[in-house]
Amino acid sequence: MPAENDYNINDALRRLDRLTGLNDRQLDALSDRADMRQAPRGTCLLPMGSTDARQLFLLDGEIELVAGDGARHRVRSANDVVQGPLSCLRPSRYRVTALSDVSYLLVEQSLLDELDREPSGEKVEIEEVYLVSEPRELISDSATHPLMFDVFEALNQGRIVVPSEPDIAVRVGRALNDANIDARRLADTLSVCPALTLKTLRAAMKANPGRSSIRSARDAVQNLGEEEAFGLAVHCVLRETLRTDSALLSKRMHQWWERTIRVSAISRELAQMSPGFDAEYAALIGLLHSIAEPVLLNYANRHSDLDDAATLDNLLYENRAELGRILLSMWNLPRDIIDAAARCNQWEYEHAGDANHTDIMLVAQWHATIGESPGRPRPTFEQIPAFRRLGLDPASPELSLSIVEAADNAIEEAEKLLAP
Repeated sequence: MPAENDYNINDALRRLDRLTGLNDRQLDALSDRADMRQAPRGTCLLPMGSTDARQLFLLDGEIELVAGDGARHRVRSANDVVQGPLSCLRPSRYRVTALSDVSYLLVEQSLLDELDREPSGEKVEIEEVYLVSEPRELISDSATHPLMFDVFEALNQGRIVVPSEPDIAVRVGRALNDANIDARRLADTLSVCPALTLKTLRAAMKANPGRSSIRSARDAVQNLGEEEAFGLAVHCVLRETLRTDSALLSKRMHQWWERTIRVSAISRELAQMSPGFDAEYAALIGLLHSIAEPVLLNYANRHSDLDDAATLDNLLYENRAELGRILLSMWNLPRDIIDAAARCNQWEYEHAGDANHTDIMLVAQWHATIGESPGRPRPTFEQIPAFRRLGLDPASPELSLSIVEAADNAIEEAEKLLAP
């Protein structure tokens, strides 16, 4: 790369969120191998189906992404969200065309991956918006609602947001101000918020990649360290909650939170009743099984048709399993957690061998969702193989009582933890 362009490239690289956290040495190395280009209006910057290993970053101008189904989206350099790669999947799911004269960078994906693996000098990353640089085959272009284009665009740009339920996040923040909070209480408080639990889990995995597997919020706090976990939680509470004026979206977000807490508690109860299961791990799986729903709700404000409750509920239900699989796979979470999320709608799930954590999640979810979504048919317990595999009879008064008590107690315990 000619020396006279080094300053311009370095300046451009510092503007890109995808490269946030790189030190000066890493930026210098990247600038030596980055290719800065300009193109006139009408130029195809990236054809549909391209396997070019370089990632495209827009620096100046306006471009259009056209998906395989004809969906179109314009991106301008003035918009902060473009500061990530455009259509980073290979083969490319979009055709990228310049709508004005543009300046852009081409950077080898192998170099980005290499930099991702290098330590940045910071002890732990506590960003709520996670960088994504993961397997190319995960995302399909089959989603039909425009909201899914928003989600996939965020993934293609290397950013995604998992918001917390607003009221819960505020109350968690207040609870964390308790001067007497210790590691155990910190972990229990974080477990009240699925989004914060996920973020702590991911930060712990990133900070200590060689450590043993993390199977609970307490494990995550122990692996990450109390001080770092506390800082992460405060940081995320301040930055990322669902921001909406819609009463419907707020209601759905709270319903998701309460249902998730119930599924987690019932999963713990079922695991304690079933030999060979780790109750805390089952509770963690229950807490994360529908983590895609708040991600979807975060984009719903942009689409007026989602003001309709039935339309919104259908979108959440139809997309949560696949999006959950994508997100949790990208973040390298344990296979049990990924499988449970991917099959959260698959009541008929059948498999060889003994019962597994997905079976527990499905039975827990069946109990936790009784009375929800009256317009959606509910299977009977006889139609759900997980009941049989776990050796459970839903008609048993003892089972029903323990499950109801577990779910109710979980909500009560959450309220106590968050009490002023």
